[in-house]
Amino acid sequence: MKRAAILLLAVMMICSVAFSEMQWKQETPAQQILKQFVEETNRVLTEQGEQPVNSLFEMYNGLAILGITGEPDAETPEGVEITVRLFYDSLDMLELRVNDIARFPGIAAALIRAMYGENDPGEKLLEVPAARAEQARLEPAKSYEEPVDDMNGTMPRIYYAYYPDQYHDGVSWMQMTIIFPMAGAWDGGNVLLGRTDEKGVDPDSGASEDYEGYYSQDDYSHFDVFTTSTPEPDSAAAEYDFR
Repeated sequence: MKRAAILLLAVMMICSVAFSEMQWKQETPAQQILKQFVEETNRVLTEQGEQPVNSLFEMYNGLAILGITGEPDAETPEGVEITVRLFYDSLDMLELRVNDIARFPGIAAALIRAMYGENDPGEKLLEVPAARAEQARLEPAKSYEEPVDDMNGTMPRIYYAYYPDQYHDGVSWMQMTIIFPMAGAWDGGNVLLGRTDEKGVDPDSGASEDYEGYYSQDDYSHFDVFTTSTPEPDSAAAEYDFR
């Protein structure tokens, strides 16, 4: 009887783990890439002592919405939301939103590290989320929003924003937007994101290193903070969604 009870408990634990796993769709190459990207992000988050991404709210061929929640496989976000746009064979854009300034730097840095994979992104990139969070901490009532160029280039681009009391509920949101490079166009990052084994631009990608509008070397100029306050969500100036 005791052995049967132990066996039943073990089966229940296995089932519990199985049901708590995110229900990934892997019907397209981009969905497979996203799964591996999140797994790498979770490895970094765990190393940092942060909770892993553990809830998948929606997943389609062109869109996925994930989050970090108190219990795995939650039905609604709980303060850490990750929205990813997908092409068929690569990642397009990722938007991280966190309503806890203290947690934002670690989660943002984990996503950056996962994007670069085995290649060191450098301290300059990893320090930016902490600097943006510190700016929000020192001036909690002052919003900022870096204009986002959402065209995919030959290098990833990262933008930051801060929305104090965005929905008039006392909750402020920090945001990071990653614009991923075109598949095959970036030779400095994670192979999961579609880079080629050849150094330089993939000749079949339709891109070139000096393609107008794309910036393979941009001095991180997009990290400059624009201090103009954003319109209130319910004001006449807010004719579009800033999220």
